[in-house]
Amino acid sequence: MTVLDILIVGNDAGMLSDEAENLTKADILSSKIQTLIEDMKDTCHSVGGLGLSANQVGAPANLFIYPEDIGRNTMTHKYNVIINPVIFAGNKGKFKSRGEGCLSVPGRYFTIVRYKEVIIYGLNEKGEEINFRTKSKQLAKLLQHEVDHLHGVTILDKGKEVT
Repeated sequence: MTVLDILIVGNDAGMLSDEAENLTKADILSSKIQTLIEDMKDTCHSVGGLGLSANQVGAPANLFIYPEDIGRNTMTHKYNVIINPVIFAGNKGKFKSRGEGCLSVPGRYFTIVRYKEVIIYGLNEKGEEINFRTKSKQLAKLLQHEVDHLHGVTILDKGKEVT
């Protein structure tokens, strides 16, 4: 088990503001990326995070993870992995996500306008194509948050801080 350091906005602005690099199937299947994914799972679990992008742990790879049990009160070591994500708005409109936090902006919370539903395309940890439409605002918010990270955008860039 390896728990990685999470980069903090202000201290590690460079990596967090850079665009992540797409991965090929060979990259995905490499021991380097497979180890990164496992370490990210250990890290996310250890801090009780709802999601974690690779650039938050200093890797420029275009991937993120989130718990399979999102929306429940239990946290497990089972995570979904999305690589090279492309996200589209669904047809349910927008909402104000109040009190949205981020592991890279600890102790601060923001109001951000997010889509209620998204459709996401990408690859899983085996390099296989995946796509789905979200069924909850919570999952739609999480996916948008992590994809923002992969584009070098943080909640500081998008939201209004809740005081």
